[in-house]
Parts: sequence; C-alpha cells; structure tokens
Amino acid sequence: MLKLTSKISIMNIRYLIKNKVYLVLAVVFAVSCTKNFEEYNTHPYNPQDKNLTEAERLGTLIPTLISTMHFSQENRSQHTEQFVFGQYGGYFATTNNWNGTNFGTLNPALDWVEVPYKDVMAEFNSNYLKIKEVTNSTGYIYAWVNIIRVASMLRMLDTYGPIPYSKIGESNNDQVPFDSVEDVYKKMFSELDESLAVLNRFILGSTNYKNNPMAMYDGVYQGDFAKWVKFANSLKMRMAMRLSNVDATFASAKFLEAHQAGPIIANTDNAFIPTQDNPYLKASVEWGDLAISASLSSYMNGYADPRSSKYMTAISGGSYRGVRMGIQSINKTTFSNANSYSKPAFTKATPLLIFNASEVAFLRAEAALKGWLTGGDAVAKTYYEQGVTLSMSANNVTVGSYLTSTAVPAQYTSPNLSRSNISVPNRITVSWSDFSTSVNTKLEKIITQKWLANYPYGSESWADIRRTGFPQIYPALDNLSSSSFIGSINNSYGRMVRRLTYPQSLYRTNNDLVTSAISLLGGDDAGSTDLWWAKKN
Repeated sequence: MLKLTSKISIMNIRYLIKNKVYLVLAVVFAVSCTKNFEEYNTHPYNPQDKNLTEAERLGTLIPTLISTMHFSQENRSQHTEQFVFGQYGGYFATTNNWNGTNFGTLNPALDWVEVPYKDVMAEFNSNYLKIKEVTNSTGYIYAWVNIIRVASMLRMLDTYGPIPYSKIGESNNDQVPFDSVEDVYKKMFSELDESLAVLNRFILGSTNYKNNPMAMYDGVYQGDFAKWVKFANSLKMRMAMRLSNVDATFASAKFLEAHQAGPIIANTDNAFIPTQDNPYLKASVEWGDLAISASLSSYMNGYADPRSSKYMTAISGGSYRGVRMGIQSINKTTFSNANSYSKPAFTKATPLLIFNASEVAFLRAEAALKGWLTGGDAVAKTYYEQGVTLSMSANNVTVGSYLTSTAVPAQYTSPNLSRSNISVPNRITVSWSDFSTSVNTKLEKIITQKWLANYPYGSESWADIRRTGFPQIYPALDNLSSSSFIGSINNSYGRMVRRLTYPQSLYRTNNDLVTSAISLLGGDDAGSTDLWWAKKN
C-alpha cells in the first residue's frame, strides 16, 4: 500500500532523482535543447530512443506530458490534486493528521510545498525540450504539445506566481530567469494562437487527419486534433477570464477570438484523462485519507442537487456529509468512517476531468454579464442555465426543477465535532432571478454552479475563488499558519491561501533568481500574497 507521510514525499519522485531530472530542476532547469537528453530524459518505463521510430520516440513521451494536466498517479495526485487543489478548491478535506502538518490547517510541511513544482516542472520540461529538438519547433506534433504545455504550466503559474518559462532550453547554463505572471500569460496566448494555426492547417490539409501516428499515444482525444482545437480555444477563454480584473481590454479580445473560433460546447468533446486506478478512490477508500468537503455537501444538500450521488457516497440514513477542512485534531478512525462522512463516489475507471462544455457555458455567462457578449442579462441567463443542464447531462441525471429552485445551502453539522458546525453567510440560490438583480449576486451564482460542474478539478476552482471570492467555501477550522513558514494567512471567506511559496531548494541553488522572481511577484514569498490576476483594480 502506498501512503504518504511528511517524511517520504520526496521519495515519491525518486525516479526523477535517479535520472537527474530533479537535480536539473533544483538549479532552475539546467538543460539545453541540444545536450544531455539521453541522460535527462530516460524513464524506467520508456524504451531507449535508438530502438524506436521518430514517431514512437516522440509518442512515448506524450502520456507523461498529458498526465501533468491532472495527475492520476496516486502519490502525485495526493500531494497536488488532493492536498492543494482539492482542499483550496473546496471539494475535499484530508482526514489524516500528518503529524500535525497539513495544507488544510494552513501549516504544510516544508517539503510538501515543493512537490507540485518539482513534479510538473521537471517532468514536463525535460520531455518537452526533447520534442522541441526533434521537431525543430515545427509541425503538428510540436503545436499539439505546446497546447498541453500551456494547460500544464498554467496550473503552476497560478499556484506559485512567476516561473521560468520563456527562456527554458535557450542556454546551456543554470541561470534560467523567471518570467512575470503577466508575461507568461501573454506568451501562453501567443503559443496557443500559433498552435491553433498549425493544427487548423494540418486538419484542412489532410483527408484523414485522425489517422495519424500520434493517435495511439493520445489518451484524451485519440488523435482527433479537431477536438484539441476546441480544447485550445476553451483554454484561451479560461485564461482570458482569469485576466478580466486586471487587463479587461486584452482579456475580452482574446476571449472573443476563442468564442468565435469554436470552443467545447458539447459533452462529447469533454476532455478527460483515463485511469484504471482512480487516485481519489484509492486515497479515500483504500487509505482513509480523503473525504468530501463540508462545503460541497452543504451546497449539494441544500440544493437537493441531482448530482449528489454521482459526486459523493451516502452516509447512514441516505444523506450526505462532508468534513471541515483544517481540523487540527483530526483522526482517520473517526473522520474516514463511511457511515458518518461521505467519500468521493468514484470507481477505479472514473476518468479525470480537464475541461468540459459546462465550464465554457459558464465562461460565456460571465462574459455576457461583463458586457463582452451582446445580449446582456438575458444571454447571461441562457448560458448559465445551459451550463447547469450540460453538467446534469454529463452526469446522467435530469435537471428537473433545479433551475427554478430558491433553496439555499444547508447548514453543516458534525456528529463528532460540534464546533465545526457552520453555515455560509450569503446563502446563494440556484434560480437566476429569484430575489436580486445585483450583478455581483449573479456572478456568485455563475461561479458557484461552475464550481459544482467542475468537480473534482480543484486547480480551476481555487483560481476562481482567488479571482472572485466565490463560491463561499468554509475557512479552515483551525488556522495554524502563524507557526508556518508560509506566513500568517487571512483565514476568511474569499481569502485563505493565495499561492504556494517557492521551493527551498531553489533558494539554496539560485537565491538571486528566486529573489528576482519575488520582485516580479510584487510581494513577499508568502501564502498571503496575491498573484497579479487576483489583484483587482
């Protein structure tokens, strides 16, 4: 049984250390696009390059690249998707005490904060640079990989702030500079636009574009690059909305480009990573380390949400109950009891969400609310209700009277810890026009339903919480941040943790570059510092 403790998290990436990738990244990516690829890029489950065709040589790297968009490997999922994104995104609570250190209680172990950075940055960029070299930065494979790169690196950018990005692979030394969040966003938009142009030409120039040698390595769309085009346009819309509070003119222009070009609008085009050993199921059922969050159960109970049984297991009596995030005295014996607390309702084969059509509908609803799309409130309402309906359909349930409901999130009560009982302060309803014409109230409705539809993709929900303050997820029950190296956290609705701090290994090996990155961040290297796009004008 693979489990984590605060002492062994680095062991979970020991194959990276074995193959020198971690050491390379610890000095901020001391790789070039022309040297040392055999040394840096050998994986224990990959054949040697000399035994493969060029397509096979590139193809064998693709599944690893795709995996960084939503980790399926259990240890990586637990460290990144569950500990960080799942908790701060309001979907899950961990039920293991972890020797008194926990992201939920806002005092994570020092080495845990490093893991998402190392896993994604090292794993992705070593393979990306090899593909860049072999393709000479041209062609449909390189364009496709750049779309995946943007989707993966966006998660790191939105987690830490400034990262090395534009200069990776351009020199042979270990001094790869960090880019500001704003500059990386602009670079990512440019890369998506270039990739879209290449893929569109590839599709138009082929009578059977789906029959390509990369199809067998593409677990998401099986080589259907028309769907990857829709994915890239959807990603542009996600990114554009992220910038709506800090650069509305640029953001609206990029949003409209993608809106008109064609994003994901049908559930048949939803993007998932397949798995035969779902990591959320393993962590919750086999290990007893994970439960549904109290926030999620409160909203879904109050709304009598038809998706409840698809998202979480029922407790005794047939209802649903999550666990408050951040219980200092938590223990698995009590809080992983399936009779008292709900767990994620996944099977071993439940795939991992990356992007769905309902998110696009909610992005369009918000755009209409902002005046980016014509039609105003009526169009916003149409897209809002479309987003809800698409999510219900994707989960094989009927929407019924849900869209006209004026029910509010339920009060949360715990049978084992009465001090965790709580209700959200602004009890938002589902119905678009039940009692308020406030733009802010309607924005909260959009983001709350988007949050429910995006389960369990916590990285996007955490970003929305930081950008908008919605949905209202319960703060940590016990705030231990004052004794934590991430600094004191404002543990209130809409605030909480704003970012993760930089790995200490980067300070040890490249202190000057990290110091420069912090100046680009515009605040202390602390969990309370807002990223550029979360700072409202």
